[in-house]
Amino acid sequence: MATGYELYRSHAEYTHEAELRTSAQAQVFAEYSRSTLKRINEFMLDVRDHWDGDWQKFSTLVLKTKANIDHLTFQVAVIDKDGILAFSNLAPTTDRTNLSEREHFKVHQQGGNADNLFVSRPLLGKVSGKWSIQLSRPIFQNGRFNGVMVVSVSPDQFAGFAKKLLSGKDSVATVIRNTGEVMARYPALQSDLGTLIPKDRPFLMENGPEAGSFRRIGAVDGHDRIYGYYTLREYGMTFALGEALSDVLGPYQTRQNNVLAAAAAMSILLACLFLILFRALAARETASAQLNAIFELSPDGFVSFDGRRCVMYASPAFLRLTGLAWPQIAGLDDAAFSAKLALVCSAQGRFPGVAALREAQRVVPAAGGAGPRRHLIEIAGDTKCVLQCALRIADSTAASQILYVRDVTRETEVDRLKSEFVSFAAHELRTPMTTIYGFAELLLSREFNEADRRDFLSTIVRQSKQTVSIINELLDLVRIDEQRGKDFIIEDLDLHALLGQILKEFPVPEGYSPPAQAAATGPFGVRADRKKLVQAINNVLSNAYKFSPPGRGVEVKLALLPGDGDLPVRACVSITDHGIGMTTQQLARVGERFYRVDTSGKVPGTGLGISIVKEILHLHGGTMQIESRIGVGTTVELCFPCAPAAASGGSGG
Repeated sequence: MATGYELYRSHAEYTHEAELRTSAQAQVFAEYSRSTLKRINEFMLDVRDHWDGDWQKFSTLVLKTKANIDHLTFQVAVIDKDGILAFSNLAPTTDRTNLSEREHFKVHQQGGNADNLFVSRPLLGKVSGKWSIQLSRPIFQNGRFNGVMVVSVSPDQFAGFAKKLLSGKDSVATVIRNTGEVMARYPALQSDLGTLIPKDRPFLMENGPEAGSFRRIGAVDGHDRIYGYYTLREYGMTFALGEALSDVLGPYQTRQNNVLAAAAAMSILLACLFLILFRALAARETASAQLNAIFELSPDGFVSFDGRRCVMYASPAFLRLTGLAWPQIAGLDDAAFSAKLALVCSAQGRFPGVAALREAQRVVPAAGGAGPRRHLIEIAGDTKCVLQCALRIADSTAASQILYVRDVTRETEVDRLKSEFVSFAAHELRTPMTTIYGFAELLLSREFNEADRRDFLSTIVRQSKQTVSIINELLDLVRIDEQRGKDFIIEDLDLHALLGQILKEFPVPEGYSPPAQAAATGPFGVRADRKKLVQAINNVLSNAYKFSPPGRGVEVKLALLPGDGDLPVRACVSITDHGIGMTTQQLARVGERFYRVDTSGKVPGTGLGISIVKEILHLHGGTMQIESRIGVGTTVELCFPCAPAAASGGSGG
């Protein structure tokens, strides 16, 4: 009875362990795939907006930025808005393959303004001739569908990683679409790609759990298996790994035969010891495989050094973040390693060296600090990459020290913007507030005649308006950043009539003549938010008067620009002043937040007005062009896409 119970318990334990093991392996498989899909998606988001029909220029950009995903994909392509191949790194420029019936084109063509990543079912490529899974995103130009960017991934990319997780000879791994198609499989069988699996799988059931395990007989080879699965709902994909029951219960069958064949207590004892040893080894191998998978997926990098302080291991994330290759640093002592890492850093953010970090770690605790100081380094290259470094000393001959690096590029940029904002607020708000406080204190502490009182109160009101103006511009910019046009009330507007109303109501400063509007022939129909349009034009008008001497006029023109290629017909407002003008260096920075051409403080302003104009134009699909000459003046041209009726010559009001 005891032997029977032990055999039953072991059977249940092995199957339960297989359920846990396959579930954990499925999650590792899914997380690796999530990282792969995310990196490809980020690549497409970075590159697609640069497509303008120039094949050679786009090819150069793809080659330059594709290095980070080269090992994941084999093709990058662009399909134009009519479904014709416009670019592929695998095809000649003359290849005009028709792809309009492909699923990954039609879903974006018919998707309106939806901007989503789409993952296709596996298909045989017309250009590559290979089975592939297509990852695609729409390309928009001026708010309109202009084509599709496609990145092709081989099903073997997923199957190859799954192979590392599987151990049994009859184990399988499968990637399934949420519609039931097989997207990838190991062992690879091309005949299975795209086939539908039965709907009785738990991950295909309505409201089924995202992760779990189940037992089924394989439809392909008839093996009874225990499966673990994990679903990535955001990509519509499920990752399942199955271990054949014959592999799972192999040790159990061995033990059963031994127990039934031997009656002696010693035989039972030896069988138990064998079982314990086997489980320990299996657990160690499983833990090792999972740790390796975690290191592969971790966004933070590290380098470990052996007892002689020579490089023993560098994680994939470290190599990716620094651009170094493993053969370049393998086995180097910490001094040589430090020199290698310093070479890939910029001059202003050079790596100080492992020895310096080690010394800093000894000094800081001795001085009563909270812990080792963290150092920032900057990797040289086209894109700024700031890394935070920290060294940990270990009392072990196997690993004497570990260098950690973390990508803090975004945090560094946020800190810079915060510092700029604090500096701006302290300077711009302090001046009017000091004036308000000073005059208010005078009025409270002393008696003045009516004329002086009114003069003081007028100054307080004027400075209060300046403070409110600064705060309102800051709030406008915050709202635009948060809403990104979602709060715009878009309507059909006659820009000619609206411009006349703006100029009529514009508060011309004392000593200046009203803006002169040149005659224009329309139509000038646009679709836009009235308030934002008025705000943008008023901001530019206000700047024109601020930087012009009294007595000099401001001219306003309205004209139509014809369409050019993919650019629509545009209605353009040009505002010209005869002020101080700008240098080429100043002109290059116009539109940066908090940037002011006048640093003397004589011209009031926040450095946010043109930034707000730039954002409003961008969210309307418009453009801003500025021409300026020192001592001559400045022309700012604001262009808005015309409404379809106006663009085709209809009435513009």
